[in-house]
Amino acid sequence: MSFYLRALRHGVLRLFTLPRLSLPILITLSFTLAAVLTVVAMSSNLIFKPLPDIKDEQSLYAINRTMAVSEDMRVSIFTTKRLALLAEQYKEYGQFAGLQVDDSAIKVHDVAYPVSRFDASDNFMTVVGGELLLGEQANQENSHNAVWISASLWRSAFQNNANVIGQTLQLEGQSLQVRGVVADFSSFTSENDEKYAQQIWLYYNLAEQAAKPTQMTIDGSLQPLFRQTQRAITANDIEEFWQQYYQQQADQLGPMQQMFESMNPKSTVMLYREILMAEQQTMIWFLLATVTILLIMASLNLLNLFIAHYQQREQEFATHLCMGATRNKLLVMSFLENLSTFLLAAVLGLLGAAWLIRILPIISGGNIEMLELVKIDASTMLVALVAVLTINLFFAFLSTRQFDQTQLISNLNNGNKGVNAGKITMLSRILFIAQLSSAAVILTGTAMLANAAYNTLNVDLGFTPGNTLIAQISLHNNEKALLTNAELEAQKAELDNDPDSEQKAKQRFLGTLDIKRQLSQAVKKLQPTITILQSQGEPFNFNTTISMNQDDETQKRFTFMNINIAADYVDTFGLTLLAGQNISQTQYQDLDDVALINETFAKQISTDGTLESVIDKKIASRRIIGVVADTYTIMAKNQGYPAMLYTDKSNTSTINLVMQLPQGQEFAKSAIIQAIKSAHPQVNEVKARTLTERWDEQTMPARVQFYFISALSVLTLLLAAVGSNGMAMSFTELKRFELAIRMATGASRSNLMKRTIKSFNGLLLSALVIAITLACGIYLLLQLQIPLLPAFSWQALTIFTSLLIAIVFIAIILVVWRIINADPMRALREQ
Repeated sequence: MSFYLRALRHGVLRLFTLPRLSLPILITLSFTLAAVLTVVAMSSNLIFKPLPDIKDEQSLYAINRTMAVSEDMRVSIFTTKRLALLAEQYKEYGQFAGLQVDDSAIKVHDVAYPVSRFDASDNFMTVVGGELLLGEQANQENSHNAVWISASLWRSAFQNNANVIGQTLQLEGQSLQVRGVVADFSSFTSENDEKYAQQIWLYYNLAEQAAKPTQMTIDGSLQPLFRQTQRAITANDIEEFWQQYYQQQADQLGPMQQMFESMNPKSTVMLYREILMAEQQTMIWFLLATVTILLIMASLNLLNLFIAHYQQREQEFATHLCMGATRNKLLVMSFLENLSTFLLAAVLGLLGAAWLIRILPIISGGNIEMLELVKIDASTMLVALVAVLTINLFFAFLSTRQFDQTQLISNLNNGNKGVNAGKITMLSRILFIAQLSSAAVILTGTAMLANAAYNTLNVDLGFTPGNTLIAQISLHNNEKALLTNAELEAQKAELDNDPDSEQKAKQRFLGTLDIKRQLSQAVKKLQPTITILQSQGEPFNFNTTISMNQDDETQKRFTFMNINIAADYVDTFGLTLLAGQNISQTQYQDLDDVALINETFAKQISTDGTLESVIDKKIASRRIIGVVADTYTIMAKNQGYPAMLYTDKSNTSTINLVMQLPQGQEFAKSAIIQAIKSAHPQVNEVKARTLTERWDEQTMPARVQFYFISALSVLTLLLAAVGSNGMAMSFTELKRFELAIRMATGASRSNLMKRTIKSFNGLLLSALVIAITLACGIYLLLQLQIPLLPAFSWQALTIFTSLLIAIVFIAIILVVWRIINADPMRALREQ
């Protein structure tokens, strides 16, 4: 058998005969490679590969104009009418299309299917992409009361029936005729983080939208798209369009123009791909850098194990050299010996990456877009192979180059006595410092990010959510939910001319309250321990509505959130009343036009800076009677945003049933929904979720970040432990002959432990000082370049650094103690 085949066979056998070396390599390298290859697969599929549904993505742009409703939230002010007018003005530049995405549900043969609903212009496939599989293309004539379904929905709801064209499905009580089947579309994002392969498409003609009245409401859901054919559109072009639009539509817009311009509007033009990947592309590069550092750190840690292993084989190496072997031959031998171990680590790493990719949607909480495109591909496998072969070659090179050939032969001629009574080499010192430095760099970053995520999860809400369930109930109502400006004006004129209009509005609201009372009775009958509030709002304000009004005294315009409350709201949720009084039960029953405002709103409209000065002030026809402290809201977080709390008498199409149970008790949610549906014939749809569920959903990104950082920290500490273990093993192997002599001559184990630890305390302490100083300096420099990084926290750094120091010391002490406890005579015989 040739020299090289023996080396390869020896390496395979060593997997089982030398677990002290093979297991650390397999565990450390496979876990680290799994993380690295997962991120490599993400970057390969999400950054470098073209989007699957989009044709010529380099000429497809997402255009927009947004306004800031808070410091961290911007809302698009484009509507289909405004997009149609923009398309008409710049039609020489290229083609325009519109897309709106939401999650919905349809019924086919009385079976409900959750779907992603697309409202798009009928030129969407031409401008953007997609494939018609069956039926006819959407156009101006055939899109009315029609729907196109995706291949997945065709398969699940219609069993791939070729006669699906002409069949009907039910959407929100409306019957729609199927006109075509299209390929599943995946290159989109959803506001609700729900993406279904089961999809429906409703098309409209974009040019027709220009003739529609101006909407007085905006929901920010429209994504305008532009395909460049002649000339690129710019943000300045969009700004110019809006200035013309304000002039031409001034009569219809009214005060909306001032509202738009007062909320820091911004026009943008970006590649559609950049819109999809905007935030996560930076995140993926950050993850790639992090896992690369982890891989380097893991490699450095394992290198010490290799050096310690090959130090024990000095006699074998000297024998090979005496028999004429060259250093390059020893390098190849070392490479082949370790090849099976490293290849197995690569296979385990690929399997681990495949498993991580499968659970990415769960651990990411839906915060990484286009995850369905991520998979292990040829480039990922190539990276795995190149990585392990490179590391193996690097290890073999350093392991066989650390010895002095003359000294090895001299030691062999002298009987190899006292060979290991040497000192730590400069290479080992540099490796140890590099290991701790890389660990400290990662731990410093994770410490700051973990601290920020922890503070996000443990925010002071300013109220007590309690064990609360919100049932959102829509009623059958013939009135339109959204009215155009012309329709609002017509309605206002009708109300002004109707002397009984106020009484009629009051009667409609009382009728809605009567329905609410009947629904409440049905719920109480089902679960008597439930307390049902008169208030229909909740303090998180998950379904935020924004109003704009003007101060009659200062003529200043302002925006504020609306929260629908009653007399029991403040006490139930534990809000703090700062000035004035709460809404009384009498005021609620008499439907008085009174309201509370929060502290931020009060300071904004106060004339002298005091909260008391706003009491009895009128805003939006309501008299302010009290001021409550600011609370955490979903829209504004802890930044403070003006809010008005009052009883909303205008909404008679929906009811929010706010229910509470004592802590520890559970809502029979399904039974409650069924009871509500059966309690009154006017009930159309019911959705019920607890505040805890909604809060968990909102904080999912922060929790995922915290869990990821925690896992990264644990992996870093594990690698630091492995590296320290290897360093200690390498050091004690050098001292093994000396320790054996001292033990044979009567030295106690405790004294040997103290002496051994003391002998490289200087290296350990200097390595820790260099590592922590370097890590802090790097983080502070990065913070200057990346403002989004969390503030430096000495408390978090102290906790994570203490863990690192403790892990390193424990790993070293365990190795030294194990070697000290070995038979001294065996060590002497081996020497």
